[in-house]
Amino acid sequence: MAAFSTVCLLPAAQANVAEASAPAVREFSAPAPLAQDLRYRMVSPTVRELQIRLRHAKYLATYDAHDKYDGKTRAAVEKFQRDSALPVTGIVNQATWDRLRQQSHEPTQAELGNTDVGPWFTGPKHPAFVMELQSRLKQAGTYSGAIDGELNDATRQAVASYRARIGLPAADVMDERTWARLMPATRNPSYRQLFNAPPQSTATQTLDPRCASGKVVCISKAQKKLSYVVDGDIKFTREARFSRPGWDSPEGDFRIWYMNKDTVSSIFGERTPMPYAIFYHGNVAIHFSDDFADNGYASGSHGCSQIRDYQAAKWLYEQVKVGDRVVVYQ
Repeated sequence: MAAFSTVCLLPAAQANVAEASAPAVREFSAPAPLAQDLRYRMVSPTVRELQIRLRHAKYLATYDAHDKYDGKTRAAVEKFQRDSALPVTGIVNQATWDRLRQQSHEPTQAELGNTDVGPWFTGPKHPAFVMELQSRLKQAGTYSGAIDGELNDATRQAVASYRARIGLPAADVMDERTWARLMPATRNPSYRQLFNAPPQSTATQTLDPRCASGKVVCISKAQKKLSYVVDGDIKFTREARFSRPGWDSPEGDFRIWYMNKDTVSSIFGERTPMPYAIFYHGNVAIHFSDDFADNGYASGSHGCSQIRDYQAAKWLYEQVKVGDRVVVYQ
């Protein structure tokens, strides 16, 4: 899994797996004495708590905490101190600790033990993602049902069984920890193995003249559309979302330089899955966005071009290759 600089704990055989509910809202922590300053290269259980609290505050994009005060932890502390108008020392003294506690929660035992159930890697309401998941679970030997995109009891039990096999709580959530273990153990099914035809398209987009020849992904910020075009023939069009205020989606004629289907961004202090990422300008990519699917245009990206249709994102990913063009215009 590429990273860019973004329940009832019963044995599987006994688990009565139910749909995961949203975690209860917890109060932020009150100030408390710090036994000693925390500093670079220190090894202490309190460093583990520090890392979890930095993760809560969206300054440390990791899902496994440990006891060593390493370089990533120090960099996160320095950024937190800078943003909090504290002396930037990289040392966690009482003032830094108190401020961080005010922006974080008391870590749970599951968080401290790196077994807490995080959010789904991709929202389970997307049938295309569930079909991929069912295919992988079938390869792993925990699922024997149909590849139909239905998040039914058999699929949920298969998720719980796989989690139990790899030493995680038998929850019915395919979080990033579980997905990261399932991916290398299985093969990603191709689009053709899951679907009989390309995704249907009813939207329209007025193309920039640069999209008239060759194979190109043509993206209009003003129209909020993205089209895959071959020699001027539009193969499909989808709604697209771009940068939030304060960030700018770059315009121009680009070349795809890298592709990764399971990218997770860690640039902005939290882990953000970017399935089927097609990078065309530095860390700027076309990718599926759960947030776009859930919230529409209420938010935005940090410059990327986002799609909210998982099936379409998978299909587009398999149509293009490194070196193909991406044209972004108003």
